[in-house]
Amino acid sequence: MLADVDHFFPHTLKPQVATAGCCRPVNVDGVWNLVLACSDCNRGIDGKSAQVPNIELLKRLHTRNEYLIGSHHPLRETLINQTGKNEKTRQQFLQKSFNFSKERLIHVWQPQQQGCSLF
Repeated sequence: MLADVDHFFPHTLKPQVATAGCCRPVNVDGVWNLVLACSDCNRGIDGKSAQVPNIELLKRLHTRNEYLIGSHHPLRETLINQTGKNEKTRQQFLQKSFNFSKERLIHVWQPQQQGCSLF
């Protein structure tokens, strides 16, 4: 099965992020916000659509990003520039993005577990 590339925080937030005014603009198309997803989760009837992934998935996104930063992956500098200079700042950035998204989209999404996860 091939994987889709999905926005962790839905791209439907783009216009709201641009006009929020309360914080620096957030690039929802940034690599920090892109994840692999099966087609059912991304496009299926019970898929994420314009919902916010639950807090456990947010923790997994943070773990994935920290892994890439710690492994000196070529995306390291991009992730640091998009989310913060240290782990605490990056964690706060993700939590703030989660809170912002949940406030606007209300619905939280939880996928059915399929296989085992690395992050």
